[in-house]
Amino acid sequence: MESNVTDFGHFGRPRDGSRIEQIMSNSAATIATDPNPLTELNSAITPHPTIQLGDLLHQYQLSLVLIAGSDEATAVRPVQWVHVSELEDPTPFLTPRTVLLTTGARFDVVQAQDDADAYVQRLIDAGTSALGVAVGLHWDRIPAPVVAACDRLGLPLFRVPYDTAFIEIVQTAARLLDALSRERDIWAIESQRAVTTASLHRDGLGSAVREAAARLGRWVGITDRSGRLVEFAPQAARSAVDAEWIRRETRRLVERGVSAGRIGGADGTGVQMQALGRQGQVLGVLVVEEHGTPDTAERTLFGLVAALATVQLEHRSGIGAAQASLRSAILELLIADQHSLAERLAEGTLTRIPAGAIAAVRYRSPAEPDPSFAEDLQSLDAGSPGLIGALRGGAPLIVAETRHLPALKRLLVAHRLPAGISERGTLSALSELIGQADRALEFALGSDAPTPVDYRPELHGGVLRLLAGQPEAAARAAALLGPIRHHDERHGDRIEESLTTWLAHHGQTSPAATELGVHRHTLKARVLTAASLLQLDLDSPDARAELWAALRVLDAE
Repeated sequence: MESNVTDFGHFGRPRDGSRIEQIMSNSAATIATDPNPLTELNSAITPHPTIQLGDLLHQYQLSLVLIAGSDEATAVRPVQWVHVSELEDPTPFLTPRTVLLTTGARFDVVQAQDDADAYVQRLIDAGTSALGVAVGLHWDRIPAPVVAACDRLGLPLFRVPYDTAFIEIVQTAARLLDALSRERDIWAIESQRAVTTASLHRDGLGSAVREAAARLGRWVGITDRSGRLVEFAPQAARSAVDAEWIRRETRRLVERGVSAGRIGGADGTGVQMQALGRQGQVLGVLVVEEHGTPDTAERTLFGLVAALATVQLEHRSGIGAAQASLRSAILELLIADQHSLAERLAEGTLTRIPAGAIAAVRYRSPAEPDPSFAEDLQSLDAGSPGLIGALRGGAPLIVAETRHLPALKRLLVAHRLPAGISERGTLSALSELIGQADRALEFALGSDAPTPVDYRPELHGGVLRLLAGQPEAAARAAALLGPIRHHDERHGDRIEESLTTWLAHHGQTSPAATELGVHRHTLKARVLTAASLLQLDLDSPDARAELWAALRVLDAE
């Protein structure tokens, strides 16, 4: 007859007593809860620290010996708790990442290989990190079927010598976990101090992002409401990030009205995302590369970066009628060619006045304004150096560096707003550019164009306007550009778009590449491909003029 008395003998574990087993397991469960993959950071359970199995096995005073189930990943297996059990099936009382210790008191029921395989498989299914079996009490050697099952199924199995009490192993694991927790607390304090100090620099948000990325050892980015990355670190990782995927997932997060979430990529990677701004007014999203489920220290740093970014973006956004009036005044000074005075007035109001190649954008506000459009535009304005928007003549006007045009076009298309975009120029020709944008907007309103209309000289009439109405001209243009369009359709390439932008910039590679968002060498390669497909010398003004006419004619068609 089995005794119900629990006897913690030399090995520090009960010979029996399922009730004690359950109490111990329930206590462990309060400490070690399996953190499932996050769907929402708000509701996720904060993961507890884990040590590596190798750290526990290498404690020389324990004299533990790994004898089966070893592979390359054994040493780095996470261990969250150490549990003692003599049950035939302890898995209902085990939490994942647990090391199970036993004297093998019930191993007489796993003498058959099939039974041993089933026992080990249950442990693996429960997420057990390793199995430790004491020798010298019930077994002088660990039963061969158990060793074979662990070795074949890949569960690390180690021998516990008679002189090592189980309580020593439990205490050692607890000490290692406690040391790790203290280490993470120190890391969290130092990281928060460093990020806070970085945020006080002139480029506060950028400095804070760079410091956070260095501390976390992964890339960190800040997007605006539209999903465009406005801050990113380290720059070396920028090429490996799918900016379009980040933009799409940011929009989904904002549209769902969720404050945070974990987004998994098609390649198995993922990112942690957290909305920035006040309730009902999202200014952007914090995006952090995912390296497993973040612990408390990392989540705390995420929260600090999010708070600092919110303050910075709110400062950039310049909410209020006073700043709107200032922007209108700055635009008037720029139009009047008073650039120095405009720059002085812009200090503390704008991150930077547009410079270099710019364009003017005019659009028609809807009769019933869409709050989300205002927030999206404000977010773009707040996080984008080189872009300024204000009311002029009772209608919205945006003056932006050409690198911002793709994001502006996406925004206008998404909200189905008629708009006109000027040619590319400089601030010295701002008045002319605004007139072009006004003419393009008139054309967009008159033709119900579904996308923003780029200004073209033919909008004022001229030779190209006459060509656009001739079927023969359209046929010749289609034949001329046929090789490029066939290539783009077949290979999913962007040769025609790149060639059009390059010609619009008079063959200047750098500004055209900036507008397209590609490297200048990439654009050069595309232009060379176009020349090869068309069998034309693109250095010839006649060839350029013919190509430009063909592109305009087909665009009009």
